[in-house]
Amino acid sequence: MKPLLLFAFILLLFQSCGTMEKNDRISRRHDFFNRYTSQRALKATSNWKMGDDILILRKNNTFRYYSKVFGLVNSGYYTGSYKSENNVISFKFHKNYKPAFFESDTLLVEQKDGFFILKCKKTNNYLVIN
Repeated sequence: MKPLLLFAFILLLFQSCGTMEKNDRISRRHDFFNRYTSQRALKATSNWKMGDDILILRKNNTFRYYSKVFGLVNSGYYTGSYKSENNVISFKFHKNYKPAFFESDTLLVEQKDGFFILKCKKTNNYLVIN
């Protein structure tokens, strides 16, 4: 009985920690070839207490945006294409699946405290360009 209970506990632990949400898996699968074939054009990050948000723009006009909790666990994975005009970047998300950070589908490129940032128009949320 004890080994069966231990096996069930380990199985539930892997199930809860090891799999992504369905929409995250679909976005990641859609982005498979872009991850390996296109070079990175820009990387922007936002650090918070529990983890990081990372936006990677690629040279073939695709992007991925994901969150890491405690530096290990991917808690969201979003992909799509982008278009850059002057200091505005417009995003088109795969199947319109987007995070709460992107209230509008555009980010502004601005300078703040000597750093270049990508800022949301409606909120004060921003990502620092590395």
